[in-house]
Amino acid sequence: MKSILFILTVAISVASVASCKSKKAATSSLSSSSSTTANNTNTATMGTSTTASSDTQGVNAGKVSHKYRATGCETVIVILSHDDVAEIVLIPKDKLNTDIDIDGQNITFDYHPLKMPQPAGCNVGMPADITNITKLK
Repeated sequence: MKSILFILTVAISVASVASCKSKKAATSSLSSSSSTTANNTNTATMGTSTTASSDTQGVNAGKVSHKYRATGCETVIVILSHDDVAEIVLIPKDKLNTDIDIDGQNITFDYHPLKMPQPAGCNVGMPADITNITKLK
């Protein structure tokens, strides 16, 4: 009985090592292809990457808004939900480029919510890292 358990333990160990090596190889090839993609992406000179590579657009669509400037919140991006009832308000972590930061400008973008306090004067919305911004006409 002990020998059967030992053989099973060795077999499981060998299988997990082989699985880890194949995952590591896949991760390695994935990271090299994503670094190539990152090198092909044009970035703007200001804080936020505002120009997408020629073959991809951001996943989310929204509108640049200055409707909270009176309270001290400079620029926000408003995403309408699918049912057009509720909206999501994002506060960009970095300042948007001047060609994008136009009230009412429709854009596509990717975002990552950040766990940080809202900037002073911004009582609505959540801070987010905005990337891959593309202007829509």
